[in-house]
Amino acid sequence: MKRLNSILRLIFKNSNPRILESSKPSPYFKNESGFTLLELIIVLLLSLLILGLVTVYFANLLSSVKLQATAREFSATLRQARDLAKIHGEQQGWSVNLDSKEYGIEGRQVKKIPSHLELKIVDSTGEEVRSGQYRLIFDPNWSMDSVQFQLSNKKKAIRIELDPLLGAVVTR
Repeated sequence: MKRLNSILRLIFKNSNPRILESSKPSPYFKNESGFTLLELIIVLLLSLLILGLVTVYFANLLSSVKLQATAREFSATLRQARDLAKIHGEQQGWSVNLDSKEYGIEGRQVKKIPSHLELKIVDSTGEEVRSGQYRLIFDPNWSMDSVQFQLSNKKKAIRIELDPLLGAVVTR
């Protein structure tokens, strides 16, 4: 720094002395280029906090979406069994195994219920069924038993009801 000042004095001998004073670094701005370690740590912590919150939100959203998709597929399989009985003019069997969490139309591909979902059945007598095999028979005359299925995860439940009068599958 001393060399720089001496060179500047030689160059600016006859000029204003304030030029030399302004070339000195200010004591208030010592090495102020870049961010401090504290600022970087704060930004990283805030980023991690936001990332953690977003991950939890999407994990909950994914669980809810899987529940809704399973309920739609479950009710669509019930409707398909009902329609097959009407089209072919003969009874159509449909079953669900609550222990292995598999369901489907008899003689066709079996579908699985995701392991994190629970299935409860309330049959026409009002009795709850939580284990074993449950079988429904769809008649070509649209007559069927009044049955309620309840698919649920930890936070939400969806009911699928069979309406014996209309022959409809209702999701609530």
